[in-house]
Amino acid sequence: MKRKDLRFLNILSLRGPNLWTYHPVLEAWVDIGELEDCPSNTLPGFVGRLCAWLPTLAEHRCSYGEPGGFVRRLEEGTWPAHILEHVTLELQNLAGMPGGFGKARETGVRGVYKVAVRAQQEDVTRACLFAARELVLAAIEDVPFDIEATHRHLRGLVQQHLLGPNTACIVDAATAKDRGVPAMRLSAESLVQLGYGALQRRIWAAETDRTGAIAEGITRNPDLTRRLLEACGLPVADPGDAESACAGRPHRLLVVGGKLVAAARMDGAAGLPDAPQVVTDVTEQVHASTAAAACLAARVIGLDIAGVDLLVEEVACPLSAQSGAITAVHAGPGLVLHLQPTVGQPRPVGRAIVDHLFPNNETGRIPVVGITGSSGTTEVARMVAEFLRLAGKMTGLACADGLFLNRRQVEAGDCGNWDCAKRVLMNRTVEAAVLENGADVILGEGLAYDRCQVAVVTHIDAERHMGRYYIEKPEQVFQVMRTQVDVVLPDGVAVLHAADPGVVEMAPLCDGEVIFFAMDSGHEVIAEHRARGGRAVFLRENDLVLATAAEEVVLGSLSQIPFVAEARSHERLECVLAAVGAAWALGIALHVIRTGVETFLYDPDGSIHLGTVDSNAFPSILINA
Repeated sequence: MKRKDLRFLNILSLRGPNLWTYHPVLEAWVDIGELEDCPSNTLPGFVGRLCAWLPTLAEHRCSYGEPGGFVRRLEEGTWPAHILEHVTLELQNLAGMPGGFGKARETGVRGVYKVAVRAQQEDVTRACLFAARELVLAAIEDVPFDIEATHRHLRGLVQQHLLGPNTACIVDAATAKDRGVPAMRLSAESLVQLGYGALQRRIWAAETDRTGAIAEGITRNPDLTRRLLEACGLPVADPGDAESACAGRPHRLLVVGGKLVAAARMDGAAGLPDAPQVVTDVTEQVHASTAAAACLAARVIGLDIAGVDLLVEEVACPLSAQSGAITAVHAGPGLVLHLQPTVGQPRPVGRAIVDHLFPNNETGRIPVVGITGSSGTTEVARMVAEFLRLAGKMTGLACADGLFLNRRQVEAGDCGNWDCAKRVLMNRTVEAAVLENGADVILGEGLAYDRCQVAVVTHIDAERHMGRYYIEKPEQVFQVMRTQVDVVLPDGVAVLHAADPGVVEMAPLCDGEVIFFAMDSGHEVIAEHRARGGRAVFLRENDLVLATAAEEVVLGSLSQIPFVAEARSHERLECVLAAVGAAWALGIALHVIRTGVETFLYDPDGSIHLGTVDSNAFPSILINA
């Protein structure tokens, strides 16, 4: 009899927000073949074998919203692609990389499914996906499966690829909903970027881009460290002579940005490296003068984040009252002591570091403009980037015409993709980013950013996007395009085409404001939107108008816009309206927007030209042209 099989037709790594979720996922296209006729309740002994290997599947709440829900589905009958999803997620959980999100959906081809699972780390998730396939097939065929060896292998991958605990706690604190700092991993060695472009900061474990090389070098020289601390009047003991120098127990005080944020006492491990160590949180007990001494020690060495080791009997008393002393100062101190003490409460040291790097609740976000639609997106992207440049922002642009920094083309060819967008967001000179995202980019790669300040959707022509990625229905195209609107920040804006019913449907999905644009000033959608207090951009006869509920401003005449005058068409007019709406959403001054539309000429070869303009009229604007 032919062996039943699950075949992977393709596996896509969606490394940012996508049509499934806000988080990175792996999307597997799975052909279950003849198993389409074999739901789980028709496979003798299958459910028992699967649950024996993975008893924790009983905790999955699928369909019924309660523990045991997924096992109930197995017993009632569900298909192998759905089972593959849950087994992959559970293997990730057991390996130490909780996933959470998973979906399995049929395509229009019989027996072919899309299975999407959260991918916190792509290599680990991919390994879990392949292991899940082998496990499910073994349970179907009733053949042995070495579940313990699988667990060992996957746990090893987690240890190899996931961020270390020091870096992870900072990243988790930064990306928490109440903090909202974006994070991008830059290397396998846990170098992480927090924030985007010119406002970014970088961390590497408990070191930051403010941790000086000189200061770190000083900490590696105990004699030099001691001399510097003594010169500032701090009590110091050589660790090698600690017993004769002072009496006390070892403590570690964590200083971040000149403030004491955590303190721990270590007991039971002196001289016994393998002995269990009891770590007790004593943060609330530290005497003010002792905290001040630790902060001064960090400052003397020059560290923004420092672990200051003390020998002291009672941390609640001043050092001078008990012959206490500093024994060492560390750069890049371990944070686990404070995150997982044996006794006492964990300390939010990751949040303290994030608040140090981004004070006053800053998020490290530059303005990011994401543009999608079925056509006109490249022209809109080029125009918005020019508006930002004229406004004085160093602007990174990744679009179908190439990768640009202001007007300098860094790379030719189609750069409207994830990799080029990430390069823009990594660039420390970039003060604003304009990123084109076609439907294929959203489907095949995901967005390169977690949230954006402005989203533009030009219009939707569903037929253009069908036939690829198993997209067969207009409602599926809508789900793809809405991804761009889903990621607008609460204080951001979606710029939407009022004359496209599918685009208009996206308005309620935006967490921020909506600006509609259309060629018809009397369009019903615009009239209703303005009546509710919304903003709109439209044409009235030959004028381009920006309007609120009670006020209208004529930006200029179409005859003064070279981009339209040279090749007047509905599409070019709509591109101008969309770009002006985006510039307005970004808060760019109206005189700058006016200058932008009056000087912008576009060639598809990647060049931008200035139209006819009196350079003396706008000297400050054109100085970098």
